[in-house]
Amino acid sequence: MNRLPLTVEPARIPPRPSVAVPAPPRSPWRLRLQPLAGYGCAVMLTCGLLFFGLRLDRADFSVPFQYEHDVLLILPFVKATVERGSHWRNERLGAPGIQELHDFPVIDHLHFGIIWLIGQVIADPVVVFNVFYLLTYPITTVITMFVFRSFGLSLPAAGVGGVLYAFQPYHYLRGEIHYFLSAYYIIPLTMMVALWICQGRLPFFRRMDTGEYRFALWNRDTLTAVLIAVATASAGAYYAFFACLLLCCAAVIGWVTGKTWRVPVAGGLMVAGIALVGLAHHIPTMVYHLQRGTNVLPTQRWPEEAEMYGLKIIQLVLPVADHNNIRFGQQTLVNLSGIRQRYASPIRPLMPYIETEFDPLGAIAALGFVGLLAYSVLPVRRVWPWAPLAGLTLCATLFGTVGGFGDLFNFFISPQVRCHNRISIYIAFLSLLAVCWLADRFFDTRTGWAARCRWPFFFLLGVFGIWDQTDYHWFPQLRTADPSYAGQGIDDIRERITQQYRKEQQFYAAVEALMPGGMVYCYPYIPYPEALPYREPGSPGTIANYDMVKGYLHTQSVRWSFGTMRGRPNDEWLRTVAERPAREMLHQVALAGFTGLLIDRRGIHPQHQSQLMREWNPILGPDSPRIVNDEIGFTVLDLRGLMPKHADGHRLSR
Repeated sequence: MNRLPLTVEPARIPPRPSVAVPAPPRSPWRLRLQPLAGYGCAVMLTCGLLFFGLRLDRADFSVPFQYEHDVLLILPFVKATVERGSHWRNERLGAPGIQELHDFPVIDHLHFGIIWLIGQVIADPVVVFNVFYLLTYPITTVITMFVFRSFGLSLPAAGVGGVLYAFQPYHYLRGEIHYFLSAYYIIPLTMMVALWICQGRLPFFRRMDTGEYRFALWNRDTLTAVLIAVATASAGAYYAFFACLLLCCAAVIGWVTGKTWRVPVAGGLMVAGIALVGLAHHIPTMVYHLQRGTNVLPTQRWPEEAEMYGLKIIQLVLPVADHNNIRFGQQTLVNLSGIRQRYASPIRPLMPYIETEFDPLGAIAALGFVGLLAYSVLPVRRVWPWAPLAGLTLCATLFGTVGGFGDLFNFFISPQVRCHNRISIYIAFLSLLAVCWLADRFFDTRTGWAARCRWPFFFLLGVFGIWDQTDYHWFPQLRTADPSYAGQGIDDIRERITQQYRKEQQFYAAVEALMPGGMVYCYPYIPYPEALPYREPGSPGTIANYDMVKGYLHTQSVRWSFGTMRGRPNDEWLRTVAERPAREMLHQVALAGFTGLLIDRRGIHPQHQSQLMREWNPILGPDSPRIVNDEIGFTVLDLRGLMPKHADGHRLSR
């Protein structure tokens, strides 16, 4: 018989001294109700922190909480999912063709499914966009708490661990800009299976009373692991990739300690399941490429980017940027935000990159991280759960660190996974589990008044952790005034976003009223996706890579040229037309059936703008309708007078 030798010793808990009068047994309903009450309290606490911390009572949910960068990439996907049921094709982008995302697959189908469900109740895509983001906090709390409880942690330890993991700086700093990366609620379940494998609890196998393992597909652990594999593969390519990496590490750890080939087989089957489901998500892309040919331009990556977006240990342990400083009156006693500012030197290598601001763990998780790294190298006895937690943390660190094994992977295998610093959220989970486990087991070994301090201790730990992990924008009603943050509060930021959003909404409403169901060419030409910002030397501003999608967001019937997948024939036509002389470009655009021309003047030099209008005005005529908004820098010209006519004199339209 094959037995699993136990070389990783379980943590030993001294028995509590016997008491004279045994406590009465608890009734079954109370045993079931207490955990449910604990989960309910954790959810209410999370929602309360969101409500008061972000002042949601003052928030306008019909305006996105953030309105720049990748928000303008993902928000159209959400709008298409709510209104059409799918994000893969969008007839209102990519005119005169249709936007198709097969060359730039976004396979977060788990998140899209939840968004679609919310959209069945809420019609406004922007409200759905905001609601899904906020829901990721309580969902993460509940799932993390469930996983912590599954490993034997008490209710207060699991609850505080879940809340602290939900409010990681990684979550709110990425926010709606990295919309699906903020939805990391599947990670605790993935790591639960990885720790099972380290522990010798093997999915796809059943351990008999004799200690022998037999292959089994229909037990609870196997079905749970399969569902988690499907969910992991459907929650984003980055998290699926890191999950496969850490599952492989868990298989090696479990094999070394368990001395049985069934451990790597179980880990390999989990990795294979995630890979197969991920491959299935790419079937539409593969079919599309067979029909239309391969196009690598939208997803082109370079091995050097792995070092640009690599993990730095110092960024994990430093305080979050804009930390709440410790103040007394008008005096700053401890300048925690200044520590991060001193590190963010403009001459420091690989600075400043926006990814580097998302990695702080907070003091509690940072303590667990340093402790696990120390445990992995010190000559101490390897016991559960410290050995697996330390091994997985060390593996994640060595892979993600700048110049680490992740760079080797990008250099020799594939550069597609470039932002290795995003593995920090896995490190955060392992580190918080270690801290909560250690504190919980400490109280398990105490009696009397010390044992009764469990709940107060974890309450204070949670209060400190939330204070330490959140930055200046949280809890403005509790904050001591700090002159250095004037005008940067959450209300100030929201007011600026709302004003900009409403101005653009009014502008595009006028465009749709002028030409309902029309088709608008966007000038200047900006490739899609992931283009660099556009700015002519001497121009008054910059056009960000996704700014021109706003016309789609604010209209219901107008079609827009922006959003054509680069590398395809329609994209080549749009680029070529934009490079032609002004008069010829205008005629070509009208001949293609465009009823309007949108000019984003922010990135165009004023002299160039004047030259364009001098050449276009005689063609359009003095009475040609146009919509001009100097405040936001947009102009729309009506091209319907230039469209070719039928023999009967009616204008052609497409």
